[in-house]
Amino acid sequence: MNVHVSAALICRDGRLLAARRAAGEQEGLWELPGGKVRVGERADEALRREVAEELGVEVGAAWLYDTVEHDYPEFHLTMDCFVCRLADGSEPVAHEGVHSELRWLGRDELFDVEWLPADVTLMRSLSYYWDEAFADQLL
Repeated sequence: MNVHVSAALICRDGRLLAARRAAGEQEGLWELPGGKVRVGERADEALRREVAEELGVEVGAAWLYDTVEHDYPEFHLTMDCFVCRLADGSEPVAHEGVHSELRWLGRDELFDVEWLPADVTLMRSLSYYWDEAFADQLL
């Protein structure tokens, strides 16, 4: 089974937003905000919808950084990862039952949390290409 998701690389003041799962099999592990792409929905549309639902904020500019493919025991994950900026004045809030905690991580703090398996390779890449990924001129 294939599962297609969109994930948000939200950076503000040189820090990346990470979210801790509040429920499910991978409860307590960290992930990027986002979620499943619905049938007939584009990945960027899913990104905007999921971030609004999970964090109560609107995504401003967004561009595709990478697509991660990962095999979990039960399914194959395709994760489109978008670097994005929140709309001015937006402050993300963890919604109960979805995320138990939000944390802003600097480049040197990326591995201070335990990421979901699919996110680990992405974080290694991001730590290397941090400056390029979050360069202001791209947003």
